[in-house]
Amino acid sequence: MKANKLKNGSLYYNEEHERVERVLGRVNTQRVWTSSHERQAQAIRSNRLRIATPLEVSDYLQERESEPT
Repeated sequence: MKANKLKNGSLYYNEEHERVERVLGRVNTQRVWTSSHERQAQAIRSNRLRIATPLEVSDYLQERESEPT
């Protein structure tokens, strides 16, 4: 997916890392900043992302709720 098509704050599935990640912002025309559950933000290629399915989003949100505070 192109970096300019991604929406900051939205959840996408990273096909390279096989997990749902939140897009934080654009780095340049080909990379975006993402993070996932207490992991540090990282710059990844936007073509590795696709829109997360409703099931993937639900699983991601449940993981967040079950993390210790």
